[in-house]
Amino acid sequence: MTDREIYTPSEGPPGPLPGLNQLFLEWGEESIRDLVSRFYDRIPFSKIANMFPEDLVIAKQKQADFIIQVTGGPSYYMQNWGPARMRMRHFPFVIDSEARLEWLRCYEESLAESDFTQESKEIFHKFLSEFSIWMINSKS
Repeated sequence: MTDREIYTPSEGPPGPLPGLNQLFLEWGEESIRDLVSRFYDRIPFSKIANMFPEDLVIAKQKQADFIIQVTGGPSYYMQNWGPARMRMRHFPFVIDSEARLEWLRCYEESLAESDFTQESKEIFHKFLSEFSIWMINSKS
């Protein structure tokens, strides 16, 4: 997998987040897929573009399936790709605090363009923030 030492954040994995599993009911599948698509449309112009494949079609599908699942929708990710294990799946990429903030920025901009309620945006942003901390695997 990788020969480098993998850093583990002291915060540990994110716990349950009140309201997160209700967002699918409010947002719906199409809106979530649109949000993820807009996020990925920013990636080629971001500082973390090198971590992603040139063709983002599968990446969009995988991430949308994951977001749909964590927001209370159907278990598409599990059905299509198996157990999430997102931290382990990202070990090949050096993810430091700077990469985390760039990833989060791309999502924040995409979320700002959405017609979701402010409360639901705040719940999702909290999820993204906590989740992305857990994805950090390098102190560099």
